[in-house]
Amino acid sequence: MRHRRSALRLLVGLCLALPAGLISAPLAQAAWVVGGSGNAAALAYTMPSGGQPSVSATGNSVSVRWPAALFPDGRGVAGYVIHRFDSATGAPAAVGASCSGTVTSTTCTEQAVPAGTWTYTDTPVQDNWSGGQSPASAAVTLP
Repeated sequence: MRHRRSALRLLVGLCLALPAGLISAPLAQAAWVVGGSGNAAALAYTMPSGGQPSVSATGNSVSVRWPAALFPDGRGVAGYVIHRFDSATGAPAAVGASCSGTVTSTTCTEQAVPAGTWTYTDTPVQDNWSGGQSPASAAVTLP
């Protein structure tokens, strides 16, 4: 019984102390000062999302094509990361060599794809930035 009272006191104390600690916590602040005269401007890019790929199979190879992802000024991204998923389970699968890593064109052909039903996506990349993953392609079935 004594242990329960101690635990209850500890719990009540924490419930009272936590909000008080949050109230007295200092706010984060930042500022900068710039000297000089004249006009200034800045531009920030937003990474585009990938466009839905189209797929076609020949034997055990799958050709994947997708629309180019463009920045607002019309400049294309540096490359794309391609993903393959099991259509039934949604589980990711490793893509073959010609579609792995950063693909710098808007097409690749994956060789020796295992039998199954697959979907593909593309994700635009630029330096250390990634855009949004595209919607999945239509399913493609390999015997």
